[in-house]
Amino acid sequence: MTPGPPAADPGAQGPGSTALAGAEHAPTVHPALGVRRGVHVRTRPVPHPGQHPGRGGTPDGDPGDTLELAGAPHRLEVLVGTPPDVRSDVEGRKAVLRRSVRQRRRARTGAEADAVDRDLARSLTTCPLLRAVRTVACYTSLPGEPGTRGALDALQRDGVEVIVPVLLPDADLDWTPRADPAPRTLGTSPHLLGPGAVAEVDLLLVPALAVDTEGHRLGQGGGSYDRALRRVPPRVPVIALVHDDELLDAAVSPVPTLPHDRHVDAVITPTRWLWLRR
Repeated sequence: MTPGPPAADPGAQGPGSTALAGAEHAPTVHPALGVRRGVHVRTRPVPHPGQHPGRGGTPDGDPGDTLELAGAPHRLEVLVGTPPDVRSDVEGRKAVLRRSVRQRRRARTGAEADAVDRDLARSLTTCPLLRAVRTVACYTSLPGEPGTRGALDALQRDGVEVIVPVLLPDADLDWTPRADPAPRTLGTSPHLLGPGAVAEVDLLLVPALAVDTEGHRLGQGGGSYDRALRRVPPRVPVIALVHDDELLDAAVSPVPTLPHDRHVDAVITPTRWLWLRR
């Protein structure tokens, strides 16, 4: 990733919910994400015409005519969100998985990294999803990540326009053309296309620490790609690049996710590619 100006700490952000006063909290299971979600429910009595607010009974106050709760009109209010305890549990499991993957990546030798870069380029350029694409957005790999230099060089030799991300001070991503196969000179000011440029490409290649066979992606935790992916229309396939041992069987070792986490459509490793869109 091409660095922009020094990034400020964006702080943790994400969807959540606050239980309503006097609410009942009933945890449920979201069938698609495998994450419990809290449903906060409150009923408010709607005063009967002529009934004094806060009191039961009829206008003349006859206790024998008190309205039963089941028969009185009520307004149902429902707020769906992720309870704090569930969010904490998922983030904890994400942190454990991130540490494990990063440890394995640090253990790879330079020769192994070169082989991954070469093999990943072959897997990528022979993947049917890359046929007839004219513009691709892809990250520039950092040490430890599956190398993208060989793949990007090959795409550009085939006439594909490649844009790469630039990290902005607020941790969002802008995009700039990868002008030629040579590495970008450090310290140069890139020509920025705007954060919305990612919505105009034919294909998006994203980094990941792990992906499972249901398309759940584990990122680095900074949230930059979560924000960028919100701009990508459904027509644009999103493909994650990982090492072979970072593609997990969702039935055995699913990637922990929260409702805001975006699925990827496919995954490419040094030895294969797999379509995941459901």
